[in-house]
Amino acid sequence: MADIKRRDLARGIAAAGAAMALGATSYPLRASMTGSVENTPVILEVAISGSNSKARNLQVPETVEEHIAEMDACFKAGATIVHTHSNQPNKDVDKAVEFYRNTYKPVREMHPYGIIYATANFAPQLYNKMRAVWPAEVQCGHHEILAREGLANMVLLDTGVVALGGYDDKGVPSDKGFFWYGFWPDDTRFILDVCRRYGPGTSISVFEPGWMKNVVAMAKGGTLPRGSKLNIYFGGEGISSLAPPIPEALELYLKMMEGLDLKWSVGNVGNVSIMDTPLAQMALERGGSFRVGLEDWATGPGNLEQMARAREMINRVGRPVVTGKEAIEYLDIPFPPTRP
Repeated sequence: MADIKRRDLARGIAAAGAAMALGATSYPLRASMTGSVENTPVILEVAISGSNSKARNLQVPETVEEHIAEMDACFKAGATIVHTHSNQPNKDVDKAVEFYRNTYKPVREMHPYGIIYATANFAPQLYNKMRAVWPAEVQCGHHEILAREGLANMVLLDTGVVALGGYDDKGVPSDKGFFWYGFWPDDTRFILDVCRRYGPGTSISVFEPGWMKNVVAMAKGGTLPRGSKLNIYFGGEGISSLAPPIPEALELYLKMMEGLDLKWSVGNVGNVSIMDTPLAQMALERGGSFRVGLEDWATGPGNLEQMARAREMINRVGRPVVTGKEAIEYLDIPFPPTRP
């Protein structure tokens, strides 16, 4: 693939308004599946770091250089989407975006059609201490900058708040490891505006059924952006929130999505891989995908090893993994700098 030059990115951003002629940014209301499941592409997302660290798993990338190398390796190994955390939140958005800019710029040059997105700019320990959150222009402002500069062709669009943590020895939610995360309504509207102006796709988290209700309402209301993809998260017994990774839980979400053409993946938070639950296989058989990486399976093997295992599982089902230009077209991401 030819490198995307800086001037080409600038031209693409300048053409953002014209790109909206590609179609409305709202998500259509259609049948939930077209064609056979066997012909439905798999979206293989790799969340390479999360809030994980080398203190917990030596294979976690931490520096800019390590992130660049890991993202490059994952795209070369066939990842559809690579998701990263800087773990350097900052109330000054210009400082918060630096890690991502320094990482994404060389990766974008190496992989012009790779789908890339960052996490929110949020500080769990500070949020817990203050019992308050940063405003939308701080928590989500780096997404706008990365989209405007042509570096990230996907942004995080969430619709609710969730408390994440574990239990003490008496089964009571523990202070240790506890944090709360989410989007207030103004965060959601901020990101929707970024999508309208710059055209990135969206990664939409679903931590609880209420979040899915919000997604469905947006889809029916015509406000879900083009290029949207859901990550439906589950958690095992040690997690004090999220549905358990059992078929009945996924069935609930599938019923809620019935009649909507939504691209979706499943993920499992904790020390068990989604591939060691019934849900990865179930997702593949039902037209969905699953997410791997050191963010979700924090104590697992490296990202590439998780990807290799995922590819074996996908190959047994016989569905193709979509990457590069084809992935952008399949997800219908209207972002001008990476639109084929």
